[in-house]
Amino acid sequence: MKQKFAYLYLLVLAYANLSPKVPSSGIMGGDKIIHFLEFFVLGILSTNKAFLVFPVIFEFLQLFVPGRSFSFLDMSANLIGFTIGYLAWRWWNESSGGGT
Repeated sequence: MKQKFAYLYLLVLAYANLSPKVPSSGIMGGDKIIHFLEFFVLGILSTNKAFLVFPVIFEFLQLFVPGRSFSFLDMSANLIGFTIGYLAWRWWNESSGGGT
């Protein structure tokens, strides 16, 4: 079930990250927080480390979307968010004795 949510969430992320319309966070550096949180959720939903490619792929693909641009800082926020989310889920899962 978790894997189905992960794939559904990937579609949401694809739309959010590859849409030409760029939402504004309204606060300085807020876009990095948004990037972190988007991929933190993906990390929690991920069933394996293979999902780690998506924080990189989505940022890279923005090179080809009008009105969007590639940013190493955004990619870093994506990767940090994913990693912390994934590790938090692994820690929680192992400490509670639960399965996937």
